[in-house]
Amino acid sequence: MKKKVPKFIEQSLARVASFYSFEPVHVLEKIDESLTPNMRALRLAMTIAEQLLSMGVVARDVVRMAQGITRTYCRRPVHVDVSYTLVTISQDRGVSHEPLTMARVIVPDDPNYQLIQALQLLALDIRRKQLSLEEAEERLQQILKKPTEHSRLVVYAAGGLVSAGSVILYGGSLLMASIAFLLGFPATGLLRWLGRIGAPLFYSQALVAIFVTLVAAGAAWCSNYLGLSVNATLLVISGIVLLVAGLMFVGAFQDAIDEYYMTANARLLKVVMATGGVIAGVMVGLYIATKFGITFPATPDRLTLADKHTQYLGAGIIAAAFVLEESSSILGNDYFSINCNFRLVDLKISHEFWRLDIATASGIAAAVIGLAAVMTSRFMEIPFPGDHRSKNRTASPRIIALSTD
Repeated sequence: MKKKVPKFIEQSLARVASFYSFEPVHVLEKIDESLTPNMRALRLAMTIAEQLLSMGVVARDVVRMAQGITRTYCRRPVHVDVSYTLVTISQDRGVSHEPLTMARVIVPDDPNYQLIQALQLLALDIRRKQLSLEEAEERLQQILKKPTEHSRLVVYAAGGLVSAGSVILYGGSLLMASIAFLLGFPATGLLRWLGRIGAPLFYSQALVAIFVTLVAAGAAWCSNYLGLSVNATLLVISGIVLLVAGLMFVGAFQDAIDEYYMTANARLLKVVMATGGVIAGVMVGLYIATKFGITFPATPDRLTLADKHTQYLGAGIIAAAFVLEESSSILGNDYFSINCNFRLVDLKISHEFWRLDIATASGIAAAVIGLAAVMTSRFMEIPFPGDHRSKNRTASPRIIALSTD
């Protein structure tokens, strides 16, 4: 009688036979790597939007630029959405094609005004001159391959000049301005280095604030033995100026006015965290200084501004050094300094001649210089982010009034 082969052995033999079978195998066709012109245009708009958002350009301006690029190259409309650290570009291509969606996470970067200007002018030329897609992609590649920026030594020296200008604004001596420069130089370097290694903003602000406070305390301690007049409070203020989140605050409110509420809330929270880091750092620094018997107030309440002409000099130095620190052009430096001093003059007129309180005088000065900056930029054809009528290729992309009250 013939024995029946167990079922599991029969299945195993069938699998071995199928494995060694010589039947033809169907090879799937690989998807081609080339992009359609429509997709290339979306990628171009996305790359420019990503770069601008990473450097703090407000959401509305970025969306308008990206949509201007897609309207030039794409037949179907494109929707651009910004949610602080996420930018999304989507295109509905009808019932016969799949919709396209691109999304990128934004990594914050130090502002580079010359790079912002180059990207902005590229977006303007795409709309105004109707550049071909190939030419636009080549220009973008050249811009991002080697962006124009100042050397680290120049950036760190500009940070030192911001601190020195703050001391001059409050009537500090030449010795104090020199110490402030020597304080601001490494503080700027430390802040940039912490940003490059990816340290959280709160801890970066706190560590630099601790460094500034301890250096000021050390300078005050040394001055007692050397017989020098060093105001530790003024040194701390000159170093803290480098950490003030004023531009982030302005950008947050501009996003809120433009109804990008999620981005505005995120930026406001970032301002809170940045300011909290400064406060925590100064408190820790003062606590360490008191352990060594060094005490001094870290508030500008006891400081008084210098005379009018010295204030103009200090404000001009701060303004020019600030835009130099952000890799702006030379013409942008000059224009920034002039606008800053015009605001200071307007503040003096409102406060002294019209006898207005300091808050009202500051508001009037900010409004007047803001309007004058916009009108002058259009008259001189100096581009602003979001100003699509400018044509100049050499000016600073952003003119910001400095508050000196």
